[in-house]
Amino acid sequence: MAKRIFKLEEHQLHFDRQGFIVLPFITADEVQELNALFDRLHPDVNQSGFFSGSYSSNFDYKKAASDAIVRVFSRAYEDYFTDYTPFGGAFLYKVPGANSELAAHQDWTIVDEKTNVALNCWVPLQDITADNGPIMILPGSHFDNFNVFRAPTLPFFFSGNDDLVRENLIPMIVPAGTAVILNQSVIHYSPENRSTQVRKAITAGIKTKGAQMYFHYKIPDQDALEVFAMHDEFLISFKDFANDIGKRPYLGESVGQIPFTMPKPDTESLKQLLNMMKTKAGFAPKKAPNSFFPRD
Repeated sequence: MAKRIFKLEEHQLHFDRQGFIVLPFITADEVQELNALFDRLHPDVNQSGFFSGSYSSNFDYKKAASDAIVRVFSRAYEDYFTDYTPFGGAFLYKVPGANSELAAHQDWTIVDEKTNVALNCWVPLQDITADNGPIMILPGSHFDNFNVFRAPTLPFFFSGNDDLVRENLIPMIVPAGTAVILNQSVIHYSPENRSTQVRKAITAGIKTKGAQMYFHYKIPDQDALEVFAMHDEFLISFKDFANDIGKRPYLGESVGQIPFTMPKPDTESLKQLLNMMKTKAGFAPKKAPNSFFPRD
């Protein structure tokens, strides 16, 4: 099991069991400060869709946003975490429209998860509703329950069964300034923003203090990954994010190769696996269609 990262034992136990925890995080004044910063950095957000600041090719913008987020979050970090290192932050925003959905996914493996932990603090800058694109989580889908590597050149173990995954998700309907703190390995998703306003949120990273960061690259035509040791700001350092993450990295240093083949459970096996995950996390297995995804 990875090293402890929460100060309070009850928080650590909750996080270890569920793969996530929801905690009050920043004040109304801090929410207002970050909203004002967002508006200054994003004067034009009319194009419909989902956007992450980390996708930008403007390193100065990414660095300015990341540094400001870490500064504002530092008080909450000190309140909740121990033996930790921040590794930056970015704005996430959904401009209303059908293409603002974010597909079900797991975040990349960026530390040695057998000995260390990396997590995301997802913090909305307005109250979250069922209509404005809430983050939705599959409890128990973290590394402790199903150990796989994640990388942009790898499929997910549930690829091809996304509908089944979505039916098992739990929406996080939380007030502005609340943190949904996720293990990097937890399956999560966000439906389209059906409201009339831009949904603004922040993602910011915490890892075990001093943990080396990594990027994994699937070697073409081989059941193997090449592992690259990365610096702590590598997530905001790609020049052309969408294209660069699918190529052998120009960032970091190659530290070798490891054999790996992504498990591919069939549909029935996946149903059982998802039920196991949710049960271990303390959530009832899926019995009825999720109301977020009405059927015809």
